[in-house]
Amino acid sequence: MKKLLVCFLTLCMVLTMIATLSVTASAADPLATVTVGTQIFTYDTFEAAVKKAQENEGSTLRLLRYTPDIDGLEIGGTYTLDLGGAYLHVKNPLIISTGTVTITNSAGADDQGFIMTSKNTALKSVLILRGGNLHIVAGDIRSNDTYAIQNLGTGKIYLSGTPHIKGGIYAAYAGTVVGNNGAAENAVPYTGKTISVHCGWTLTEDTPVVVGAKEGQFTISNNNSSKFIPHFEDGTLGVAKIAYGSWVVVGVLFAVAAALLVFTLLKTRAYKARMKNYAILPVLPVIGFITVKQFIFLCVAAFVFIASIIICCVTLLKQKKAEAAAKAAKNGAKKAAAPVAKEAPVVEEAPIAEETPVAEEAPVAEEAPVAEEAPVAEEAPVAEEAPVAEEAPVAEEAPVVEEAPVVEEAPVAEEAPVAEEAPAAEEAPAAPVAPVVEDNNGTDSLVIAETDATGNVVYSTYKKSFTARMIQAPADVQERYETLKNALLSYKKVNARISWSYESFKSGRTQLAKFAIRGKTLCLFLAIDPAKLEDSKYNVTDVGSAKKYETVPCRLRLTSKRSVKWGLELIEMLAEKAELAKNPKFEAQKYLASYQSNEELIAQGLIKKV
Repeated sequence: MKKLLVCFLTLCMVLTMIATLSVTASAADPLATVTVGTQIFTYDTFEAAVKKAQENEGSTLRLLRYTPDIDGLEIGGTYTLDLGGAYLHVKNPLIISTGTVTITNSAGADDQGFIMTSKNTALKSVLILRGGNLHIVAGDIRSNDTYAIQNLGTGKIYLSGTPHIKGGIYAAYAGTVVGNNGAAENAVPYTGKTISVHCGWTLTEDTPVVVGAKEGQFTISNNNSSKFIPHFEDGTLGVAKIAYGSWVVVGVLFAVAAALLVFTLLKTRAYKARMKNYAILPVLPVIGFITVKQFIFLCVAAFVFIASIIICCVTLLKQKKAEAAAKAAKNGAKKAAAPVAKEAPVVEEAPIAEETPVAEEAPVAEEAPVAEEAPVAEEAPVAEEAPVAEEAPVAEEAPVVEEAPVVEEAPVAEEAPVAEEAPAAEEAPAAPVAPVVEDNNGTDSLVIAETDATGNVVYSTYKKSFTARMIQAPADVQERYETLKNALLSYKKVNARISWSYESFKSGRTQLAKFAIRGKTLCLFLAIDPAKLEDSKYNVTDVGSAKKYETVPCRLRLTSKRSVKWGLELIEMLAEKAELAKNPKFEAQKYLASYQSNEELIAQGLIKKV
């Protein structure tokens, strides 16, 4: 009996020790690891892990278990946040102001990692960008209200693979949502569920909303379907105006057809009245009293009438379909923005989430109106509506500034968060006095944030001329421009003229070619029919549908030495077509210019306020 009692007590002691060791081990489990090179560091708090990752560029922060109630942490930096199949709950948004944060999930799609709002938290957004970049490769990001992600700065949101964004994206500036990983070659596109994008500017035609995307992957949530329809072209999602002018044409055709029919019937009736004296009249069909000429006239009228009806029906169906699709996309965006509290089963795994009654602490969600005041997108059409630039005196002074390499100063654009933190300026009237200039990632526009006399931050938009963009272009771009410009001018009676938006080449009054910069790419437009170059080695695009390129519809993007070789061959083809003769006295000129800053170009009038 004593032996049995001793064995029982020993077993109880062993079980007690095992339970104690298990509890101790569970309590000691780390929350996250940070991998720096070959070293792995463990941390018990998310804040400490983020700080370590921020200090080591290119490191990887991996979550190991559930992370509760992070409160408004600045996580900006250049590193990878691996969700690792865990859940990251936030009470107030995570802020990204610098660097590029890449979010992925090494656990795979079957064990999705989440970044989401805490239980009972009326939080509109989970992530807010104020100037840094965000690259989402995998994971599930969702909010309990409208937008899961807000981009209030000019940094980019890159989406690739199949991440899940529940609640959509708010973008304060045009073209800041990218539908791939941003790679120059072999870019990986976003292929997940359709994401709704809400624009923080008044939509206008030709203003990009999402760039580098696949068709059907994104919708515009605040599109006015009575004025615009979503328009996808060359990987860019924007809007296009609904053309109601065709109704005028249809109406005129219909009126003419109706008038022709009425006129023909009246003439036929009058002819019949004149023939009433013939006794045979009552037994003859009506067609017997129509002359050959009247019959032809009636057939033409009937044809025009039927054509009018067909055109009217086709136009109506096409526009109704486009409007229905736009309306459905808008309704889908509203449904996608609905509260998702019931769809977040992971809340049950967060026992301490009951202790977070901070529903009223979501001030960041109220910052969305700041993005509505973004002046850049309001004036975006100016870039396309600058025909007066043809007469600008800048073009005559082009030889003075045609000398410039060195490429865009993109680092300045990374400092855009200074301009976006307008609320701080309201609390501190004596805020920064010096203006901040953004380069807008190589586009032809600049945003300048300035402090007025009352201490408020105001924004001004500046547009770069073709000359300014060439001055700040890379050396290889200027070399391609110099080679092809000399090739064009080597022919007799060919003259060049630089306007605000492009440089054109003419022989007399005949338009031969144009140079323009689209994004960061130099393009050559030639007066050659692109249809004749189909199935050829030349990689050209037909842009003749645009009015300003209807005389030079053949576009060649100059991105390599091979494209320059193609350009030289196409110029020879153009010269042969236009019967141009070589100028034996021509001497090649140098057009490479020295780099000048935005401030210097503004002072010279090559960058102007719009």
